[in-house]
Order: sequence, then structure tokens, then C-alpha cells
Amino acid sequence: MLGWQIAMPIRTFAPARRGSVAVASWQQQRLGHADRVQLMEAARRRERATRQPGSGRHGGELRQTGLRVLWALLYRGWGRAGACDPAIAQIAEAAAVARSTAQEALDRLEAAGILLRIRRGLVVGRRWCQVTSAYLFRAPAGWAPPSDTGFRSASASEDKIQEEEWQRTALPAPTTPPDPAWLRAAAARLGLLEDLEATA
Repeated sequence: MLGWQIAMPIRTFAPARRGSVAVASWQQQRLGHADRVQLMEAARRRERATRQPGSGRHGGELRQTGLRVLWALLYRGWGRAGACDPAIAQIAEAAAVARSTAQEALDRLEAAGILLRIRRGLVVGRRWCQVTSAYLFRAPAGWAPPSDTGFRSASASEDKIQEEEWQRTALPAPTTPPDPAWLRAAAARLGLLEDLEATA
């Protein structure tokens, strides 16, 4: 048993972080089986579409860990209060990943616009304490477009940077040719007048 029945584990020893909001009913979201399947299928399609073979990276924008964390949230994340609000440790256990990996996967899912993470706090006694974050899911039509840098390989990024740098530092367009009289005078001063007349 993963302890998903605990609605909001309260860590009374941890003060609430800045930006935390009070627990509210609007943080509840009801998703049916068809909604969960639709979200998972759209996430898998996005992962396949952003994968670049030969780039030296495993997976695409979300990676396999992102898909596993999304599955854990959709199918194991709801508590008794009707909100998807598991702790990071519970997400990591359900997805069979490390806590740091689960955190990184949540960051990728949030950057893609798939979910919204709401950091929450609760007054316990006279103290504003941190409780687990709530997660709301967005329909695939509202997801952010895939980033062209978030999943590009390091070598491809370096090539693009070098190309842009080269375009910025490219030689300027040629100007009008120098005045022939000035050119003859400069050649005479340098003792190259005979060579200039020979090539003319």
C-alpha cells in the first residue's frame, strides 16, 4: 500500500514556501478513465514526435521518466479529498524512480503545459505550514508547443550557436572600390608601382 489514501500529508516542521496558496475546492479535478487514456496517449505521441535518433539523448521532450510520473499522477495520485495531491516520495515510489528524477520529470511536464503544479500551505495552530502540492491537468489541445531547444542534443545546439555567431561576425558587404589615383599614389610610396602597372 503506497499510502494514497492520505489526502494531505502535513509536514508541521516545514514552514510554507513563498508562493504557496491555501487549500481550496477548485484544486479538485475529476478525470474519468477516457480522460486519463487521452492524456497518456497524447503524452506518448508527443514523446515519440520529439525524439531525435542519433542525437545521443535518450527519449524526447518528456522522456520515459516523464511518462511514468504522469501515469503515477493520473492513476495513483488522487486522495480522499478528490484532489491529485501525492507527495514527491509517493510519486517516486509509484513511478519507480528517485525523488530527484520525479522532480525533474514534473518540471518537464509542467514546462510542456501538461499539468499545473499548485504549491499549497495550511494553517496548523498559528503556523502556516507546507502541505503537498496539488496537480491539475490540461487537455492536450491546450499544451504548449514543443520546444526546439528543450530536447535538442548538445551538439545540435552548439552547431546552431556557432552558425548564428558566424552570421553576426561575417564580413560586411564589399564597398565601392578605391579611387585609382589614390591606389597609384599608395603603390608608388611602397615601391610597387611597376608591379601595379604590370598587372594592369
